[in-house]
Amino acid sequence: MKIILVLIVLCLSLMSGCSKTTPFTIDVSNITSTDAQGNIIGSPDNTDWTMDAEWSETEKSFFRTDPVDLTGTSVAAIAIQPAYPNPTQSRSVTFQFTASTITYLRIALVDVQLRKQSFYSFLTVVGLNAFQIPFEEAKLPANKNYRFYYSFDAPASPMYFRGHGDIKVN
Repeated sequence: MKIILVLIVLCLSLMSGCSKTTPFTIDVSNITSTDAQGNIIGSPDNTDWTMDAEWSETEKSFFRTDPVDLTGTSVAAIAIQPAYPNPTQSRSVTFQFTASTITYLRIALVDVQLRKQSFYSFLTVVGLNAFQIPFEEAKLPANKNYRFYYSFDAPASPMYFRGHGDIKVN
């Protein structure tokens, strides 16, 4: 009887320790400031505008609901530049990068509560690409920071190059 009681207590303590999970959150408080020509001003946020090794399931979900046609695309070597200007007062930023081949780009803008506010998708060209990304005032109120997620995709290689950058809308 004592063995059964010990096993029950052990099982209950193991189950209570497994049920607690920390919700996924983001910190958009640091930005890489850039001028209107894309030059970095001050100290960059080294977590922004690079390739992210891993994304949480929450981050991946921003791109699962928007299917795209990847015909004619392939995996490219990508070189990202920080979006500019950042902070922005013009209600848009330019996202610039180079791609070694035609590929597909998807962008999701989210607020600090991880609510997707806008979504964009583009077929890229070989070489320099620059896309102006508008921010709708109704969706992205001023004087707040937002997260800009980007994913490059090709057939059989979804999200092969993915990352993020934080943007301040003034």
